[in-house]
Amino acid sequence: MERNMTQEAASSPGSGAAAQGAEGYRYSIEPFLLADFVRLSPGNRVLDIGSGCGIIPLLLARRHPGLTLTGVEIQPELHEWAVHNIEQSGRGKEIEVIQGDIVQLAPRWNRELFDAIVSNPPYRKQGTGRTNPDRGKAIARHEINLNLKSLLSAAASLLKTAGSLTLAYPPARLAEVLAALVAHGFSARRLRFIHGHPGADARIFLVEAVKGQKGDCRVEKPLTVYNPDRTYTREMEEIYASLDHSGGADHLGEKRRGGRTG
Repeated sequence: MERNMTQEAASSPGSGAAAQGAEGYRYSIEPFLLADFVRLSPGNRVLDIGSGCGIIPLLLARRHPGLTLTGVEIQPELHEWAVHNIEQSGRGKEIEVIQGDIVQLAPRWNRELFDAIVSNPPYRKQGTGRTNPDRGKAIARHEINLNLKSLLSAAASLLKTAGSLTLAYPPARLAEVLAALVAHGFSARRLRFIHGHPGADARIFLVEAVKGQKGDCRVEKPLTVYNPDRTYTREMEEIYASLDHSGGADHLGEKRRGGRTG
């Protein structure tokens, strides 16, 4: 692979960041929000559906020692970036990223294989909004290869009972996502809304759902990303610091840099 690297931050061991191509897919703020929101325990087997350049597994490996992390990425060029980043991080024993389609892979794998699944899926349904002419960006933004129903079907088969599924979606799809979770045997347990600026409408929601168990859902206090002067809020700075990432990421909820499908 030709590595004319444009990076959000250095991809040296321990940096908590990941190198990525100058064009096409580029990760955004959602991986950091998901890595901060998800709850994990040492020894957990974790699946990241749509790993892109491997940013979420790398962040989780830094924050939660003792995990076994598997990623699935459908786009070959992004899979190559993920492999490169894992090699550079020195975490090849903890993280494996597989190139393939999770819809096709899931039936071949053992059922109830994972303790937790995390995904930053494409936000938009096909036929809504403008489809980006760049194929990689289109796959990241629209449900071309992976839609909500397919994602939840795969997660339901691969998660252990009482395992957690953590997702990021735009608030416009909140009712749809909650209904689909119930239809696939999940119960939403935690919700958090992410706002770009003070007083602005939410741009993203994070949801943690549990397989095969019913319970109440707690709505956590909202997170605001930016101060009025466009600097990061103290809480957002703390999230980046806790993930060993100082550069930040941008394009909240826009899927211009974020989003991958498996």
